[in-house]
Amino acid sequence: MDNIKKLIPYWFFVFTIGFGWFIISPVVPELSKLLSTNLSGILLVLSAYGYTMAIIGLIAGILSAKFTVKSALYLAVIFSVIGLLARAFSNNYMEFLIFSLMAATAYPFSLAPVGSIAESMDPVKSATIAGLSIGFLFLGMSAGSLIGPYIFIALGIRGILLLPAVLAIIASAILIPVLKSYPARYRGKSLKGSFKIGMLKNWYVGLSMASISILFGGIASTVLGFHFSALTALKLSGLLSGLEFLGSAIGALLLPYIFEKYKMLRTGTVASGSMSFIFGMVLLISMVYTNFKYLIIASFFIFGFFGNAFWVLALNSIMNYVDDPARAGFATSMYSVATNVGVAIIPVFVGAEFSNTKTVLYGIVPAIVIVLLAFAVSPFLASSGMKGKNITEEETA
Repeated sequence: MDNIKKLIPYWFFVFTIGFGWFIISPVVPELSKLLSTNLSGILLVLSAYGYTMAIIGLIAGILSAKFTVKSALYLAVIFSVIGLLARAFSNNYMEFLIFSLMAATAYPFSLAPVGSIAESMDPVKSATIAGLSIGFLFLGMSAGSLIGPYIFIALGIRGILLLPAVLAIIASAILIPVLKSYPARYRGKSLKGSFKIGMLKNWYVGLSMASISILFGGIASTVLGFHFSALTALKLSGLLSGLEFLGSAIGALLLPYIFEKYKMLRTGTVASGSMSFIFGMVLLISMVYTNFKYLIIASFFIFGFFGNAFWVLALNSIMNYVDDPARAGFATSMYSVATNVGVAIIPVFVGAEFSNTKTVLYGIVPAIVIVLLAFAVSPFLASSGMKGKNITEEETA
C-alpha cells in the first residue's frame, strides 16, 4: 500500500501531460492566427505526441531497464516543464513546434516503461497500476478537451498555453521528492528474453484499439456533416472527442482494477474486446447512417470506456511474458511503440474513405474488421500469473 501511495504524484504528473496536450485542440483556429500558420501545421503539433512515442518509446524502455525508472521520469519532468513553459511564450510557428516536441517527449519517458513501474511497485496489482497510469493520462486529455474553451474565454490564448506549464511545475515539485524512494534495482539488467513471439497478439490489440479510437475522433466532424449543419457538426465532434477521452479514462481506471481484484483478467479481456467490437459497429453505423445524436454520443463514450480498458488489459498481459521488472518496462515500451505506429498509419489510410458518402463503405468495412480481429485474439492473450512460466515454447522463441 505504501508503494501505491508513492504513485499518486506520478499519476498527477501523467494527468498534466494529457491535459497540456489536448487543451489546445479546441483553440486550433486561434493558434493558427497567433502563429501565422495553416491548419495542417497545428494538427502536426497535436499528433506529435504519437510520433515521439513511436520514436523514443524504446529508448525510454531501455533507459528504465538498464538504469532505473527514476532516470526516465527525471527526463520526463525536465522535458515537460521546459517544453510547456517555452511553448507558452513562443511567438512563431517554428519555436512553438520545437518546444511542443520537447514537451511531447515527456509522454514516452513517463509512460513507455509503465511495466517496470507496475512490476517494481506491486506485481500483484500490475493491471490496476497500469490502468490507473493510462487512466489519469486520458483523464487529463478529456479535461483539457472539455474545459479548454472556457479557459480560453477566461484567460485568452496565452493563458490557455501557460496553465499546463504551471500545472506541470506543480506536479514536478510534488513528484521529484518522492522519486528517491522509487525502486532503483532489479534482478537483471540484460534485455535478452524481453521479446516473445506471443507478444505480437498484444501488439495487434494495442495498435488496433488506439488507431481506431483516433480514427473515430478524426472523422467525426466530416461524417457528422452528412446529416448536420457545419456548425453543429463541429460542436458535436468536439463533444464526442471529449466524451471518448472521458470514457477511456474511466474504463482504464475502473475495469482493470475490478477484473484483477476478482481474478477475472482473462474473462474481462474477452468481455472488453467483445464490447469494443459491438459498440465500434454501433458507433460507425449510427454516425454514418443516422442523425440520432444521443445514440452517437453514447456510442463514443461506451467505445472509449471498453476500448481503452481492452488496450490496458492487453498491455498488462504483455508483462506475463517476462519475469523481471526491467524487462517488463522494455516489453511495455515495445507495445507502446507498436501502438503508435498503428496510430500513424491506419487513421490516415482508412480515414480518407470517409470523406464522402460514395466511398464511406470502404472505410466502414476495414474499421470493423480491424476491431473484430482484435476481439478474436483476445482469448489467446497471456493471462495473469504466468510471468513467463506457462508460455508455450512457440511463444518463447
